[in-house]
Amino acid sequence: MTKLLRCAAAPGILLWLSACKTLPEVPLTTPKPLEVNLNMRLDIYQYRGDEPLDKEAAKSAGEATQRMRNRMEEIQTLKNNQLVGEDHRGMLVVREVPAGDWGPQMKKAVAAENEDRMLLMRRKAKESNRPLHEVESEQWRLRTQQAGTGEWIEVPGATPGSFQWKRAGAETKVPAPSSSSKPTKPTS
Repeated sequence: MTKLLRCAAAPGILLWLSACKTLPEVPLTTPKPLEVNLNMRLDIYQYRGDEPLDKEAAKSAGEATQRMRNRMEEIQTLKNNQLVGEDHRGMLVVREVPAGDWGPQMKKAVAAENEDRMLLMRRKAKESNRPLHEVESEQWRLRTQQAGTGEWIEVPGATPGSFQWKRAGAETKVPAPSSSSKPTKPTS
């Protein structure tokens, strides 16, 4: 019986094998190489944290204070001309760059002022054992309260955590910190 099954199965296997050979051949390669276009943007930001850098640690607070006094007239002129403003971190921000040689000179003065301000704020934060953002907020309030009428200052915005630029006046002064030590909305 097994011989009979073998004989009956043999033509079926041959028929099956012959049918496999008649199938069309499928190419596995492509006629042209694949082309991939990839555009990428990488932005790198460095977080400096609350600790001063080595070059900042070498500077003394007295020297920074003296440099700030020496450039006080220049900074006030920039504020009076509405070219710079005080932001919510207690730093100067260039709002408009004048033409000519004054533009680069102004940027250099603002960068030097901000470097000295940051040095003093970091030192104060370290000495008082407070986070840097608290000292920044304190300096922001102080500088906006001392701002002359018409100077650009950053004030709390409509939503919590947002800020907007306004010209200083009686109604735009930043209020004293509340017990939560977060900026409060200005009263109209």
